Amino acid sequence: MNKISISQVFAKAVRWQLMATALVAIVAFMLAGLHGALSAAGGGSAVMLGGYVGMVVTRGRQAVTPGAALLGVLKAEGVRIAVVALVLLVIFKLYEGLVPLALIGGLACAALISGAALRALDE
Repeated sequence: MNKISISQVFAKAVRWQLMATALVAIVAFMLAGLHGALSAAGGGSAVMLGGYVGMVVTRGRQAVTPGAALLGVLKAEGVRIAVVALVLLVIFKLYEGLVPLALIGGLACAALISGAALRALDE
């Protein structure tokens, strides 16, 4: 059986997230201009950065019990959500040309792709 690492899954997810975010940014550019494209890219970037930090939290740790594994996953997910929220807060506070619908589109698209990558880990 071929063992796949979390880093390999993350790398694959990021490739798909980048492509999906770029597609949303292109559509946002056509509908709302440069600010729309940058907003969509910001939303997708928040998810990718959160995923990366969550992965770093789990790297190098071996759980010896199912409870320890669950706590590790919950900790990584909590950190991921906190990073995404923090990045979004920074974007909302600092980017005056923000197009909220484009930001949400980039965020949602990258988050859905992230979930699909985790499902691929089971296969």
